[in-house]
Amino acid sequence: MPIMLKREDGTISPFKNAEYIPFYYYIPKSILQKCGAKLNSIPRNPRKIFADREAQKIIESDQFMLLMIDATAFMMWPFMGRTEYMEIYSGYDPLWKFAHSPAFWVQELLDLGIIPTINDMYYECDCELGYVSEEEISAQLSLVVPMVMAKHNMNSVIKTVEEYRCFEDFDFRDSRQKTDFYRKWYHTRTQHPIISLEEFKKDYARKHNGQQWDEPDYKQNVEENTVSDVLVNEFKSTLNEKDMAILQMRMEGNTLEDIAQKLGYKNHSGVLKRIRKIGLAYEKFTGEDYGFENKRIT
Repeated sequence: MPIMLKREDGTISPFKNAEYIPFYYYIPKSILQKCGAKLNSIPRNPRKIFADREAQKIIESDQFMLLMIDATAFMMWPFMGRTEYMEIYSGYDPLWKFAHSPAFWVQELLDLGIIPTINDMYYECDCELGYVSEEEISAQLSLVVPMVMAKHNMNSVIKTVEEYRCFEDFDFRDSRQKTDFYRKWYHTRTQHPIISLEEFKKDYARKHNGQQWDEPDYKQNVEENTVSDVLVNEFKSTLNEKDMAILQMRMEGNTLEDIAQKLGYKNHSGVLKRIRKIGLAYEKFTGEDYGFENKRIT
């Protein structure tokens, strides 16, 4: 049953995000110290929250929920069986999503009795709460997280994801893992065999009615455009259906907002991130710098 609050105008409504208050007191001090004065102004006595309208506003804010999401991920990731930093992955990675699901992990902690419910905390705790030590948290999560992972068969997910990695799994920032993925992708997964220049010229002549690949054309730079077209077509074959749609619509002059609306993104920001990721992938593919790294091209 949700906690109800009497508002300043006299109305009564559910206390939004109240179920996360016990987890707030479980977050180590080292994380909270980085979150600013506002989030740290929430009383350490749970009962005082219900007489503090400012604290209630903070708990019901998006900023508080962002803390829940980030703190959950930061605390759970080290015990999820991954040796890499969480930051190298994007929100498309399944384990990244799993780590950033506070509602799921808070419920697991409640079920295991590691944290109390907000009702139990309100009725049984009328005192200042200290901080749970990082040693105690590590000891608990080192047992809880692997157990939960096994319960939901997440180890199989890890193996599958590692076997079928894709561009979307990685954050836009460079990392050793991302570089290794690119190398493996282009050298072992490409559908285009590596051929010699002579073989390429013969193949080009066969497909263009005998015209030589290196034959000059003073009306148009045939060599440059042909190679460019080949590279573009090869690169397009590596894109998934949604990325191809974004690329095609952008080339047709659609705005970021139009693309977002047509493809179901919440806003144009998601489309912009995809375009930059496509651009960075194309730079890797061609070895040329077109300005995506410095966000000059959108």
